[in-house]
Amino acid sequence: MAFAGVATDARAQTNPRAMIRLLKPGQPPKPCQLSDLQWLEGDWVGQMPFGPVEHVKLPIAFGHMPGFVRAMNPDGVVFYEIVVFAQIGATIAQQVKHFTSSLVGWEPKDTHLERFLVERDGDTYFFDGFTLSRTGPDSYTVFFLNRDGDKELDTLIVPFKRKT
Repeated sequence: MAFAGVATDARAQTNPRAMIRLLKPGQPPKPCQLSDLQWLEGDWVGQMPFGPVEHVKLPIAFGHMPGFVRAMNPDGVVFYEIVVFAQIGATIAQQVKHFTSSLVGWEPKDTHLERFLVERDGDTYFFDGFTLSRTGPDSYTVFFLNRDGDKELDTLIVPFKRKT
């Protein structure tokens, strides 16, 4: 099976910001079915600059694909995430809530981040500010735009492999 996606392009490694799309005000999200992400189900391990990251995705049920992330460094847990890919009308969105290692929420109590699908190119899904690109049957790469308000800081590249 061939995997169509621009993340395998060498340009993604030399200019990771090129892998990011932002949803413009008034721009409608792209149509997509949550079932297109069914391949994400399972246990994954990735590598962030400061250490390993584990990502567990549960099967799709009732229009939601929930998951859990644990990011670590040599000193311990850096943060946790509850991550849900959700079918919202004709499109999909990633919904995220972050927590410290002491389970203190980063986002205000009754809020979460929501990133809608901006574009899709084969097995590469461009959400608002982050991209998920399937690079093989048991691998994918995440490109994440770090921002401080409206100021862009850098683009993080996190490769993942399926745990066996």
